[in-house]
Amino acid sequence: MNLDSLVIRNATNSDIDKISEIKVNGWKNAYIGIIDNNTLNDMTIEKEKQAYLNKYSLSDIFVAEINGDVVGFCRVYDYDKSPYEGANIDCEIREIYVSPDLKRMGIGSKLFNFILENFKNKNKKKLYLGVFEKNYNSRKFYEKMGGILENTSSLEINGNTYSIVSYLYDL
Repeated sequence: MNLDSLVIRNATNSDIDKISEIKVNGWKNAYIGIIDNNTLNDMTIEKEKQAYLNKYSLSDIFVAEINGDVVGFCRVYDYDKSPYEGANIDCEIREIYVSPDLKRMGIGSKLFNFILENFKNKNKKKLYLGVFEKNYNSRKFYEKMGGILENTSSLEINGNTYSIVSYLYDL
C-alpha cells in the first residue's frame, strides 16, 4: 500500500460511522481471549456511533484516510491539569485503531507520530497511554514507538476486571 496519499485530519460528523466500524472490528479482532466474549458480542457499530456523537468532542479525534477512505483513527485528551497526580502528564492517547485488514502497513505509526508532533507543537511534555496488559501485539507497537512501561492498574468493563499497563512518552 502506498502511504503517500495518507492524510491525517480532525474527524467530522461524516466520519463517525467509519470510526465506529473500525473500533468494533478492532475490538472483535484484537481482543479475542483478552476481553470476555459477551462484551465483544454486545458491541455494535450503532452503540459506538452514539457514544462518539454524545460523549466526545470531534476536536479530540483524528482520522487517517487514504484516497478519501478513513482507515484509522485516534482519540486524544489534552489536559490543562493532569488527572495523574505527581506524574506531570499533560496529554493522553485514549484510543488508536487501524482497520484490522490494514495493520502492519505503517498507518498506525504515521498516525501515532502525527499525534506526538501535534502535542509537541502545543508544548506538551508527557503523554500517557493505557493498554490491556494481555494485548501483546499493541504493547510491542507502543514500545517500538518509544513508550516507557510505567505501571499496572485495572479497568472494569461489564463486571469484569482487566489489568492495564501504562506507557509514558516524553515529548
